[in-house]
Amino acid sequence: MKPSRLAVPFVLAVLALQGCYTPQPTTLYRSEKLPETHWYELEAGDSRIKVLPAALQNAVTQQRQEVAAEMADKGAVSTDLSKKIADLDETCNGAYLVSFDAIASNPTPDLNGQFESWDRRRQNDSMVYNQNLRSLADEWSRFWLMERPGGTPYDTVNTTGRY
Repeated sequence: MKPSRLAVPFVLAVLALQGCYTPQPTTLYRSEKLPETHWYELEAGDSRIKVLPAALQNAVTQQRQEVAAEMADKGAVSTDLSKKIADLDETCNGAYLVSFDAIASNPTPDLNGQFESWDRRRQNDSMVYNQNLRSLADEWSRFWLMERPGGTPYDTVNTTGRY
């Protein structure tokens, strides 16, 4: 059985109109609160540093002193210290994002609130499906040119309620 000439353009048109699935970009919750530069550049009293475990607070303080000493001696930061800075920044970012304060501030950041029950969600889904199916029926009528009566000389009444 040979496919008709209209089958391929029809399938391509449907794909073009619907689009293809592309994953949406995701961001980590509270990542906007991470420092824009390095952790050692934050002040010691910053609330973000206070959330870190004591060992990381000490590491940030020690790194602050190492960078100050190296800047005083050489005027620049060595490559070894740059690697240590990057490692500590990554460790502090991870510790901050899973800290108790970050989680306790909003335990369900991307979930619906407690006020939305399963019945309400099911009702909302039913309304969306109903609207989609109604619009599909309207589009189907338009596609087959059935939305208007044909060339009849008599008056016709539209009883569908769609127009």
